[in-house]
Amino acid sequence: MNKYDEVRFKVMRELLGNAEDKILLDIGAGVVRLSKGIKTKKTILVDGEAKRNPDIVCDLNHEKFPLENESVDIIIAGELIEHLFNPFKFFKECNRVLSKNGFLILSTPNICSLKNRFKVLFGKLPTNCAEPALYVYEGSYDLQNHVGDFNFPHLKKMLEMTGLKISDARCDGIFIKDKLIIPGSLIPPSLGEKLIVKCVRER
Repeated sequence: MNKYDEVRFKVMRELLGNAEDKILLDIGAGVVRLSKGIKTKKTILVDGEAKRNPDIVCDLNHEKFPLENESVDIIIAGELIEHLFNPFKFFKECNRVLSKNGFLILSTPNICSLKNRFKVLFGKLPTNCAEPALYVYEGSYDLQNHVGDFNFPHLKKMLEMTGLKISDARCDGIFIKDKLIIPGSLIPPSLGEKLIVKCVRER
């Protein structure tokens, strides 16, 4: 695990808290799972690729979660929404399957991080910026490519439009190469390299 993911996982797990009596949905679980080692009542792994052996294979760009309404207590979605063509649909699905007091924890690259602001100032593209054209180049479809960009106000607005409210907002911090030089706890979330938020159902 690289330093970026190590810090991000730590922050997300702090937001998660005690999940021993909760049903947890880990979406986009991938190879390195945030939910690994966390004690829960039940953990459900969702991924778009069967080769990763998830409990549920689901193409989030085209399919709904095959789950009942209000059937899970916690949803984790790390580094996922930037890969989705329609994050609104995803957030609505999260709202649908979350229990009354459930919550969503997600992370996504911050297109307006402090580092990216300097890169744009000097005529460079932001780190991790969207490259949707790669999805249609010669008919290719690579789940690793980003198709959407987010900053904090944009993410907050999208969540609120789908009935989700941010209850806690954090970030990973500022890195130079693989070294964390300013911890996320010392800066506003809007300046960090990853946006990390906890959301509750508003309606």
